Amino acid sequence: MCEDARQHFAPSQVTLRDGRPIAIRFLAPGDAGALGDLYESIPREDYRFYRPHPLTRERAAEKAAAAAGPRFVALVAESPGGGIGGYAWYRWKADDSSSSTFGICIRRDYQGVGTGRALMSRLLEVARQVGPAVMTLTVQKANVRALALYRQMGFRIVGEQVQPAFEEFPAEPEYRMELRTR
Repeated sequence: MCEDARQHFAPSQVTLRDGRPIAIRFLAPGDAGALGDLYESIPREDYRFYRPHPLTRERAAEKAAAAAGPRFVALVAESPGGGIGGYAWYRWKADDSSSSTFGICIRRDYQGVGTGRALMSRLLEVARQVGPAVMTLTVQKANVRALALYRQMGFRIVGEQVQPAFEEFPAEPEYRMELRTR
């Protein structure tokens, strides 16, 4: 997201359910290393939930470099020590796009304590003012925790499809979901 638009949204401080403080702030170009650390922390058995997006240091560098772009909004949940416990984003292809796509990645040790909800809540605050009025996502049916969170945040199921096989992971059913942000 462009710097002038970022100025309208100050970082926010959140206390997770386990008492840990985090700052929710925009991803910055200098976050490539910390985002790469987050990606590398994802256990291989969970990788299927993030496909087809590669969780590599190279991809983290690309995302961090894109952080200042006009059609990409990305937030991180930063610990006081500077590590990234979670990351959420949405993007759209053209200025006149009718919808954006959404993604989220949370470290296991930051799951179940409100990190995803905090990131999504802040991201939706931004989306109410920046970008297309509809946010879309896909989620595997087996990812029941993410599915429950998306429903609680207001996303609704609009279709079903099958995620193709990827590396060692077999094809599996998933939902397409969307949320009107404004």
